[in-house]
Amino acid sequence: MIIMSTGKFKVAIIGAGPSGGILGAFLQRMNVEVIIVDIWKSHIEAIRRYGLQIFGASTLTVHFDSDHSKLSVSELKNSDVNLVFLCVKTPFLKQVVDDLTKVISDDTLVVCHTNGAGPEDIIVEAFGPKRSFRNVINYAGNILKPGIIDMTFFNPPNYVGSVTKESEDQARAIAELMSCPGFETEYHDNIQTAVWKKVILNAALAPVCAITGQTMSEAMDFENTNKLASAIIKEGILVTNAIGVEFGPDFHDICLGYLKKAGHHKPSMLIDIENRSPTEIDYLNGKIVEIAKQYNIPVPVNEATTTYVKALETKY
Repeated sequence: MIIMSTGKFKVAIIGAGPSGGILGAFLQRMNVEVIIVDIWKSHIEAIRRYGLQIFGASTLTVHFDSDHSKLSVSELKNSDVNLVFLCVKTPFLKQVVDDLTKVISDDTLVVCHTNGAGPEDIIVEAFGPKRSFRNVINYAGNILKPGIIDMTFFNPPNYVGSVTKESEDQARAIAELMSCPGFETEYHDNIQTAVWKKVILNAALAPVCAITGQTMSEAMDFENTNKLASAIIKEGILVTNAIGVEFGPDFHDICLGYLKKAGHHKPSMLIDIENRSPTEIDYLNGKIVEIAKQYNIPVPVNEATTTYVKALETKY
């Protein structure tokens, strides 16, 4: 496989929500050629007319003309992109990957830019391990209205890792491409460590907020939901220890300290429930439960939160 220099990447970003939109804005600001793809027509129309506007932790406005903003993956055919970031929610990832296989070349690199444990397996199955990469992002945001994203926080750095050691140099090039002031990104030689750290943090609070309707700060400030988050973390640590991913004796307290700083905003899982959209619960608490069963580890709090969120999903 040819190792690309950062200046030779032509990028497609599938999903222009907070995750993909913020990524696209920073790459575009760094003069990387970027095509964004999103099926939300009014969002793409607003971006074409007024630019993609980011506020909050960073403030920038970047412009995408019709050649660089598309409404479907199929429109990427003959676009000659050689690096694709998949920034869609995990329930939609398989369909997007299936569509992508029909329009990109056999040497295009594909990055899993989603939450949770295991979604990169879908990419590996479709494109092979040498072309597949995994990001762990440490920023978040909400769409305020079409074309406008509130970047609620960024706790640098983001991380990029390869699925196979044969592709480490490409992963380093992708990390270098992404990194800039305000969007620091690093190569990680054991990306699953970063993946599981974020899984436990997301699993601790996202479903609690989805079930209760609380913001992140409200959930951490209320004693009973704070205890729920703590119990979810403890069970998650038991599972990661079983699979050989260890974070040290202070990790539980570090997680609670991190979550205590969470702002007065809604996590994406709560927004998904409010919008009657599928959630990523299967790749967060559901994945913890799945692995726990393999090792006969009791995780009753994760089982309960997974069940409650899935019950809420049945209201769609």
